[in-house]
Amino acid sequence: MISDISKGTGTKLSRNAIIFVIVMIVNVVIIILLTPIGFETRPISALKTLGYIAITTIFIGLALDLASIVLLLFKRGRVRLASGLAIISAVLFFLIISVDRTGAFFSAPIPPAITTLEYLLTAILIVTLFIAAWVYRGSKPDSS
Repeated sequence: MISDISKGTGTKLSRNAIIFVIVMIVNVVIIILLTPIGFETRPISALKTLGYIAITTIFIGLALDLASIVLLLFKRGRVRLASGLAIISAVLFFLIISVDRTGAFFSAPIPPAITTLEYLLTAILIVTLFIAAWVYRGSKPDSS
């Protein structure tokens, strides 16, 4: 069980924080599916200059999501920080998805699977923003 992962703190995750962890894991899975490991079939040769910035931004957002998950699971006192990182990551991904829809990253058309996953990610990002804000407001400020 998630509440038993960290024996050092002796505190359990709240129900809201557990929901937040699950949503963050779904975020990470969808983001990975949006890469060439998943369903991205556009060739690297079709990447425009702005696309390289997008790739960097995707890795930053993914790192923020993973950091949020780690903070939630292993550093229970860092719920506010995890929520803040998740909010920043969600905003970054909204920007990336919006600009990708304009065709600014690739000279090739957006594959249908990527379009579907981007719509799904948009919905999950909205949920992430609400839950992250909810968890942030419900947590106490970090004591360190």
